[in-house]
Amino acid sequence: MTGGKLPAIAVSASQRDAFDWNKGRLAQVRTSFQYCDAVYRAGGLPLVLANWTGEGRSFTEGRGRAQSSPRRVEPLLEKAGAVMDRTDGLMLTGGGDVIMDDEDGFDVIREMDRDRDFWEAALFQAAMDRGKPILGICRGLQLMNVHLGGDLWDDIPSDYPNPLKHQQRTPRSQTSHRVVLEPDSLLASICGRTEHEVNSGHHQAVRRVADGLKIAGRSPDDLIEVLEYPGYPWAIAVQWHPEALADHDDCARALFEAFIAAC
Repeated sequence: MTGGKLPAIAVSASQRDAFDWNKGRLAQVRTSFQYCDAVYRAGGLPLVLANWTGEGRSFTEGRGRAQSSPRRVEPLLEKAGAVMDRTDGLMLTGGGDVIMDDEDGFDVIREMDRDRDFWEAALFQAAMDRGKPILGICRGLQLMNVHLGGDLWDDIPSDYPNPLKHQQRTPRSQTSHRVVLEPDSLLASICGRTEHEVNSGHHQAVRRVADGLKIAGRSPDDLIEVLEYPGYPWAIAVQWHPEALADHDDCARALFEAFIAAC
């Protein structure tokens, strides 16, 4: 930070249907406060963003049809670029499954929201075009990989051989398995070690890594847990939820501090 300025962080969010006082449908912008808390504590200013659909008279009407098929990121880039021009970094948060495809045939799909997929892809592209620091968390890691041309295991228990339990039953504030970091990775330098205990709450995972991204950490069952972007100013994506650990875990706290410092 210079001159007392708090770096402004664009924070992605999900959208959920609720009800107003007349029991009418009311769409809400939602994300865990833990993301915001971790950014605040690290010295940043989180700005939570609604997904922009570009369709319908309201947020709810646009859900599920960001553009007519086939959907594209390009029509969303003007607004995404305006967001990134006014902010200093991008945090892509956790949430439902990443699809970004109009085809069917997926094994187990949960909380699909293609509007969010395409809006976040536009934010990610706009951030990259401007060289802004990027932190991807859980779904955010998957979104980054898919947008750059990689793909995912649709459902770890169904598709991945001999997996660990990646959807822990214990609270998010507790850890459930180990991640081994590459010694030359940015995250290893941030944490000051190559092994770290993490929490876990996902059923999709990276299968084929997009060109340009680098595997920087794996779980003991060899599932990809960290991606980095060599040659880019600053980009880290992790499969776990450091925002739920940042108030008591030194590596999680250091990750947010490094992100804010880069911003």
